[in-house]
Amino acid sequence: CLQKDPRERLRDIGDARIEVKQALSEPPTVLPIGVISAAQPARWKLAIPWGVAGLTTAALLISLVVLWPTPPVELTPVRLHVQLPPDQSINTTSGSAAILSPDGKRLAYVARCGGTTQLYVRALDQLEGTVLSGTEGAEVPFFSPDGQWVGFAAGGQLKKVSVSGGAVVTLCAATNMNGASWGPDDTIIFTPSSNTGLFRVPAAGGTPEEITVPDLEKGEPSHRYPQILPGSHWVPFSAGVTGSFHDANVVVRSLETGERKVVHRGSYYPHYVPTGHLVFMHEATLFAAPFDLDRLELTGSPAPILEGVLPDPVFGEAQFAFSQTGTLIYLPGGEGGGGQRSLVWVDREGNEEPLAAEPRTYRSPRLSPDGSRLAIDVVGRNTDVWIYDLAHDTSTRLTFDPAVDAYPLWTPDGLRVMFRSNREVGQGLFWKAADGTGQVERLTTSLNFQYPHSFAPDGKRLVFVEWNPETSYDIHMLSTEGEPAAKPLLQTQFNEGQPAISPDGQWIAYQSNESGRQEVYVRPFPNVEEGKRQISSDGGRETIWGPQGQKLFYRSLNGQEVMVVSIKTEPTFTRGNPEVLFTGSYFSGFGRDYDISPDGQRFLMMKAGEQTEESSAPTQLIVVLNWFDELKRLVPTDK
Repeated sequence: CLQKDPRERLRDIGDARIEVKQALSEPPTVLPIGVISAAQPARWKLAIPWGVAGLTTAALLISLVVLWPTPPVELTPVRLHVQLPPDQSINTTSGSAAILSPDGKRLAYVARCGGTTQLYVRALDQLEGTVLSGTEGAEVPFFSPDGQWVGFAAGGQLKKVSVSGGAVVTLCAATNMNGASWGPDDTIIFTPSSNTGLFRVPAAGGTPEEITVPDLEKGEPSHRYPQILPGSHWVPFSAGVTGSFHDANVVVRSLETGERKVVHRGSYYPHYVPTGHLVFMHEATLFAAPFDLDRLELTGSPAPILEGVLPDPVFGEAQFAFSQTGTLIYLPGGEGGGGQRSLVWVDREGNEEPLAAEPRTYRSPRLSPDGSRLAIDVVGRNTDVWIYDLAHDTSTRLTFDPAVDAYPLWTPDGLRVMFRSNREVGQGLFWKAADGTGQVERLTTSLNFQYPHSFAPDGKRLVFVEWNPETSYDIHMLSTEGEPAAKPLLQTQFNEGQPAISPDGQWIAYQSNESGRQEVYVRPFPNVEEGKRQISSDGGRETIWGPQGQKLFYRSLNGQEVMVVSIKTEPTFTRGNPEVLFTGSYFSGFGRDYDISPDGQRFLMMKAGEQTEESSAPTQLIVVLNWFDELKRLVPTDK
């Protein structure tokens, strides 16, 4: 069959079978060299007995290779970067912003482009992603088991969209979703808000069914980030303890019997890996341990497998995901969810002057009424309020509880600092003497998150925001005279937030998404139903009044521009057109993350550190191929 000359080559295996049969039935004839007889068979026929013997030997060797057990080939992990286009950046506000389809062929991610956050999909054999229309404001994405749909939260609702595009399907309400998992039985397990347990809803939509309830007596604020285990009968999730999820418990619960079991303490964001491991976060490190699916317990000690994964222990989430085929994707970052930030003064022309305070994971800066001190969050192992003395460049820790103490607010006399906390039971507002003396005093108690925002000039009334599972974010007013008493001030089906009372105490500015995006509005205070004026014209958030009440400042939706609007209240309320005061890449998170000096001439902003590989993570993803092989090598199992 291998003769070079086509005229001597057998046509097919049928010819070969006949020739082989004939050759085996005729004994070979050996003639003297050079003697050819007409009765002599062709030379290839003389070789057939030897060829048959060789083929038999080869077949035997092949069978031995196939049947003989050989050690599995360990694939070497391959690391590479996925760089987003220059006009895009990863939006890490909630959940893992980048995920992989189960077969590992497609990437879905939430990115901000031109001030709008949307969902993108990208096949890994392509260089660019495609935006999925109708996904504005998307967060917490997750794939269906077949990889054909992406679920996500947006606009206070749980939604889904096909990876090929098309109409977005609304499934149910999810005002502040904290994780979701789509099971093979076509149901979705999710956490609809920040202070609830897990719920279940059909993937086609319907009324959610509650399946877990946080145990407030054990300090559980919520159950978050579930993942349905193989078989659809059990689900692991994070059960927060006290405040930070640093010390949360990894719990599994039966979806059939309700049986509950603590698998590991002091970790969060659990995920089961098909290699027989359970992986979870502790601080900024990803850990893994062998996990028995039958006994639902760890069968070995957890070991660190990947350091520098961007975490957010305050909300119990982290930026990593993997496919069922062994590919890992993650965003690099340090402890605290957001990285180091420095404090800078910025004047009205945009000129910067750095403060001497060392860079830390700062959030929510608030200047004292006289401008001499700064109250600010420091996010980390414990999230606490610190006081920074601007004149002497010294920092003093104000709160020490292991809970999350955050969002400071000075009283108008500068003697106390108010903050929100989940210490003791539930949520609430607290205050403490600004010099650190005395005890922390509790003012409110609620099952819902509360955030202090602004005092009236006389210090007797406070406006704060409370999250409600039915009406989302609402503005409430608290009287601080006598026994503290709170009541709703603005409570609608929309999100109202960031309230700021004017210096004369007659007006309140706030933001609302009633138009479909966040805009800034002003109403009379405290009689908010007597009028409403829209201030921003192209989106706005994070409102601040100027010291005389004649200017109102806010930030654009992408946080890059600080806007200013002239305000007149006499004889009637009038406003000018919004103008850009200055532009810069300053930190803008969930709350108001800047402040204005008492004279109104400077703004205290927070700026990310120098651009390094770590600080540029929001535009770059790291992909690890053959990650399962690396995981099995680092943490062996008995499989």
